[in-house]
Amino acid sequence: MNKEELKREINMTIDDMSSKIDEVKAKKESVSDTLKSKYNNTIHKLETKKADLQTKYRSMEDYTEVKWDEVKSSLNSAKSSFQEGFKELSSLV
Repeated sequence: MNKEELKREINMTIDDMSSKIDEVKAKKESVSDTLKSKYNNTIHKLETKKADLQTKYRSMEDYTEVKWDEVKSSLNSAKSSFQEGFKELSSLV
Protein backbone atom coordinates (compact mmCIF):
# COMPACT_ATOMS: atom_id res chain seq x y z
CA MET A 1 0.00 0.00 0.00
CA ASN A 2 1.43 3.35 -0.98
CA LYS A 3 1.21 6.60 0.94
CA GLU A 4 -1.88 7.95 -0.85
CA GLU A 5 -3.80 4.69 -0.44
CA LEU A 6 -2.99 4.60 3.25
CA LYS A 7 -4.05 8.23 3.65
CA ARG A 8 -7.42 7.44 2.06
CA GLU A 9 -7.87 4.34 4.23
CA ILE A 10 -6.97 6.16 7.43
CA ASN A 11 -9.22 9.09 6.55
CA MET A 12 -12.13 6.68 6.00
CA THR A 13 -11.29 4.97 9.30
CA ILE A 14 -11.37 8.30 11.15
CA ASP A 15 -14.78 9.07 9.62
CA ASP A 16 -15.99 5.60 10.61
CA MET A 17 -14.68 6.13 14.15
CA SER A 18 -16.61 9.38 14.45
CA SER A 19 -19.82 7.69 13.30
CA LYS A 20 -19.39 4.77 15.71
CA ILE A 21 -18.65 7.07 18.63
CA ASP A 22 -21.79 9.07 17.82
CA GLU A 23 -23.85 5.86 17.69
CA VAL A 24 -22.49 4.76 21.06
CA LYS A 25 -23.27 8.15 22.59
CA ALA A 26 -26.86 7.81 21.37
CA LYS A 27 -27.16 4.24 22.72
CA LYS A 28 -25.72 5.34 26.05
CA GLU A 29 -28.92 7.25 26.80
CA SER A 30 -30.98 4.04 26.79
CA VAL A 31 -28.81 1.94 29.11
CA SER A 32 -28.88 1.59 32.88
CA ASP A 33 -27.03 4.07 35.08
CA THR A 34 -24.49 1.36 35.90
CA LEU A 35 -23.65 0.89 32.24
CA LYS A 36 -23.60 4.64 31.53
CA SER A 37 -20.46 4.98 33.60
CA LYS A 38 -18.77 2.19 31.64
CA TYR A 39 -19.97 3.73 28.38
CA ASN A 40 -18.55 7.12 29.37
CA ASN A 41 -15.16 5.60 30.21
CA THR A 42 -15.03 3.63 26.99
CA ILE A 43 -16.22 6.58 24.89
CA HIS A 44 -13.44 8.67 26.40
CA LYS A 45 -10.88 5.98 25.51
CA LEU A 46 -12.22 5.74 21.95
CA GLU A 47 -12.13 9.52 21.50
CA THR A 48 -8.53 9.55 22.75
CA LYS A 49 -7.59 6.79 20.30
CA LYS A 50 -9.30 8.66 17.48
CA ALA A 51 -7.41 11.85 18.36
CA ASP A 52 -4.16 9.87 18.39
CA LEU A 53 -4.88 8.49 14.93
CA GLN A 54 -5.77 11.98 13.66
CA THR A 55 -2.48 13.35 15.01
CA LYS A 56 -0.50 10.59 13.36
CA TYR A 57 -2.42 11.10 10.13
CA ARG A 58 -1.60 14.81 10.07
CA SER A 59 2.06 14.19 10.84
CA MET A 60 2.55 11.65 8.07
CA GLU A 61 3.00 14.45 5.54
CA ASP A 62 6.25 15.36 7.27
CA TYR A 63 7.81 11.93 6.90
CA THR A 64 10.20 11.00 4.16
CA GLU A 65 10.11 7.66 2.40
CA VAL A 66 12.81 6.43 4.76
CA LYS A 67 10.41 6.69 7.70
CA TRP A 68 7.38 5.49 5.71
CA ASP A 69 7.33 1.92 7.06
CA GLU A 70 7.49 3.25 10.61
CA VAL A 71 4.61 5.66 9.96
CA LYS A 72 2.52 2.99 8.29
CA SER A 73 3.02 0.64 11.23
CA SER A 74 2.14 3.35 13.73
CA LEU A 75 -1.06 4.30 11.88
CA ASN A 76 -2.15 0.68 11.56
CA SER A 77 -1.48 0.14 15.27
CA ALA A 78 -3.62 3.15 16.22
CA LYS A 79 -6.40 1.91 13.93
CA SER A 80 -6.29 -1.56 15.50
CA SER A 81 -6.31 -0.08 18.99
CA PHE A 82 -9.52 1.82 18.21
CA GLN A 83 -11.16 -1.28 16.78
CA GLU A 84 -10.28 -3.24 19.93
CA GLY A 85 -11.75 -0.48 22.10
CA PHE A 86 -14.95 -0.51 20.09
CA LYS A 87 -15.22 -4.30 20.48
CA GLU A 88 -14.79 -3.83 24.24
CA LEU A 89 -17.70 -1.40 24.26
CA SER A 90 -19.84 -3.73 22.16
CA SER A 91 -19.34 -6.44 24.75
CA LEU A 92 -20.99 -4.26 27.40
CA VAL A 93 -24.39 -4.64 25.78
